[in-house]
Amino acid sequence: MKLTKWFLNFDFGGRARRAHYWANLGSWLLVFMVIFGVVAGGARQDEAATAGVGLLGVVAVVAMLLAAIDGMAMVFRRAHDTGRSGWIWLLLLIPLLNLLPLYWLMIEDSHQGPNKYGPPVKAFYQAPAAA
Repeated sequence: MKLTKWFLNFDFGGRARRAHYWANLGSWLLVFMVIFGVVAGGARQDEAATAGVGLLGVVAVVAMLLAAIDGMAMVFRRAHDTGRSGWIWLLLLIPLLNLLPLYWLMIEDSHQGPNKYGPPVKAFYQAPAAA
């Protein structure tokens, strides 16, 4: 399922280029900066405005859940692009050992040519081929 080019892709199959990974990360960072900026600005207002801050808190929690799912899907696709299994995200949970998978996901170049996860992605986002 693809809603936008940069984030909310929720697609665990196929491959994603390094630029797509960074754009996804930057998009979510921007979303959270706006949400938390509005929440922080509303918290300084009088008590009548704090009802809206509670609603924004709910929006922030929903955004965090969406970001977690979308981020996991991005990790899977990026790992596939480097020729590794998407389950590498489990290594991200181990302190210090998580630096190696972070290198693979954020810095390492794509695996050239087709691999077992599909053909190389030439466009910014390309849905996986139908099986």
